[in-house]
Amino acid sequence: MLLSIGLLVVAGAAYSVFHSAAAEESLLTLNSASYHLDKLYRSMEGPSSVQSDIELAPSSHFDLPNRVASNAAKTTSPIQHFVWLTGIDTTIVDAKSQAQISPEYFCHSNLTFAEHGTTPEQYNARLGGKIHFDWRLFSLVPGRSSIELPQGFGIPVPSDASLDYFTMSLNQNPRNEVDVRMRTHLHTVSPDETNAPTKALFRRAVYVLQHEGAGAHSAADHKSCNAKSLDHVGAGCGEWKTVTAANGSTMLMPVEGMTNHWTVPPGHHVYQSDITPQLNLPFDTTIHYATIHVHPFARGMELRDLTTGKAVLQLNSRDWTDRIGVAHVDEFKSTRGLPITRGHHYQLSVDYDNTSAADTDAMAILYLYLLERQI
Repeated sequence: MLLSIGLLVVAGAAYSVFHSAAAEESLLTLNSASYHLDKLYRSMEGPSSVQSDIELAPSSHFDLPNRVASNAAKTTSPIQHFVWLTGIDTTIVDAKSQAQISPEYFCHSNLTFAEHGTTPEQYNARLGGKIHFDWRLFSLVPGRSSIELPQGFGIPVPSDASLDYFTMSLNQNPRNEVDVRMRTHLHTVSPDETNAPTKALFRRAVYVLQHEGAGAHSAADHKSCNAKSLDHVGAGCGEWKTVTAANGSTMLMPVEGMTNHWTVPPGHHVYQSDITPQLNLPFDTTIHYATIHVHPFARGMELRDLTTGKAVLQLNSRDWTDRIGVAHVDEFKSTRGLPITRGHHYQLSVDYDNTSAADTDAMAILYLYLLERQI
């Protein structure tokens, strides 16, 4: 069945900035539009909204470290100021009372560079290729409603950047009607604070992919989950991007004929993909934060180094015991980091145990935050 796309709402959303008393961290609060849930909404079916042109530091200008500024000065249009983005958290609240309610109504959210603003490639070029932005900065998913990067690490976002925040709700269990909002905090620190990060991270999202049209349980119709087919760059739970292969050629990921949203029949199944091209590592580096996005009945994901034959990461998932939905997914966080090597081959796998009597939809995404080498 083709999954319908939720109505995109642009009204009723707002944001504000709060500075802590210690002036070491700023919390920018985003309140989504109100979502009326009056029926079942599976993944990618629920109502959604976009908050556009968000400024992390509208009244502040923070100098880049000297070594970064000197590199940027060699380009035609250098970034001169930035702010550290260190985390994000979302709470589901009743739209009227503003009281916190069950997180089960959360489908996903994506913090991105503004769709009609400066592109990630342009920001990367302005810094002489020393930063490796993609469109998205953070994604939150069922079972992972907050991300806080390790102490001392952050994402150096240009202070003149405009950001967009896309949120979508879902409702996988029969119940009475409910109206919800998503309240989100963005965590930022200025470089002149004593607790400011000193190490920059860049993000990679890699997917288990399946062939389209490969039998009755194919999910070719689920391409609606990819941002390529939606109204906003942050709308999809998956994203299309161009990567450069080792031979210098470019390819669009996920590649044609593959899907990142498929159907799982009843029973136990393991799906896997060689994700080396998706990683598209610019150099040897280390993983300092990781988490996953899966659907109900997933049990966990594994990142394996095929070159050494050793597992790099194992992150598990747990469903609600009394309703359909993902209650918790693991995260990995480390100041020391896990080595990941550009010249190695890597495999991503996901374990699904569909204990229901019907087919279920599935995804498997690994979100990685990797150390920039020259920042």
